[in-house]
Amino acid sequence: MDLGLQGKVAIISGGSKGIGRAIATMLASEGARVMIAARSQGPLDEALEALRELAPGRVAAVAADMTDPAGVADVVAATRATFGAVSIAVSNVIGHVIDSKKEGDGPGAGNFASMPSPEYRREFQHLFVSAWALAHEVIPDMQAQGWGRICNIGSGVAREPATELPHVLPNVVRPAVAGMYRIMAARLAGDGITVNNILTGSILTERNLSYWAWLAAQTGSTFEEVTASFHNRIPVRRQGDPKEMAALVTFLCSQQARHITGQSIPVEGGSSRHL
Repeated sequence: MDLGLQGKVAIISGGSKGIGRAIATMLASEGARVMIAARSQGPLDEALEALRELAPGRVAAVAADMTDPAGVADVVAATRATFGAVSIAVSNVIGHVIDSKKEGDGPGAGNFASMPSPEYRREFQHLFVSAWALAHEVIPDMQAQGWGRICNIGSGVAREPATELPHVLPNVVRPAVAGMYRIMAARLAGDGITVNNILTGSILTERNLSYWAWLAAQTGSTFEEVTASFHNRIPVRRQGDPKEMAALVTFLCSQQARHITGQSIPVEGGSSRHL
């Protein structure tokens, strides 16, 4: 199937590792010109080297804080200068509490009584403002082309809050992102721009492995016991692969998916309970 991505210009935030890197790899393999952005220069350089082997001359990287609108503007400007007008934007930013957690990379715990108000503002900045800022910067390019694709890598808690877990901040902010994308999709559909939100389940990434190791240490369980408990919650009895996420996003960014917009699409092995 020809996905119609040859020569399209894409920005992938959080593109140095995990899901973001898998998306960048698959888009580049389909002929897109790809700019990856992340804060840490080392992982960014390593990802760029691997991507250049796959798609010489069609990949570049910028170190930037994609939760800061000024950083987002810099990345978009660099992309235009390197490849031209942006036609695809994938927002893939993790939450503040997850990112800053020193004990292990996993959802930060806290409840309404214990969570200080600055944490809410930071989580909103990381999850909501990052997605808004990237869309805000690239929409004019897409409108001028009469074609565009915007995707957000979100979480299943946007539709089904994880009330059994103390993940207060993602439970609060993720639905707001989904709502913004739904409204954005309706407003931009006439311009040939689709906007979709991916509801991520448990995906096998370095961050999840780190979180499970930390959780095992905290609970006195073995790593195998912790991972088995997560596997058993998923009907397909395994974690998702970043490449599976990338396959969906690549299709949504394609010419073939032009009639799919305003959707929140779960990738969670059948683990959610909503209809």
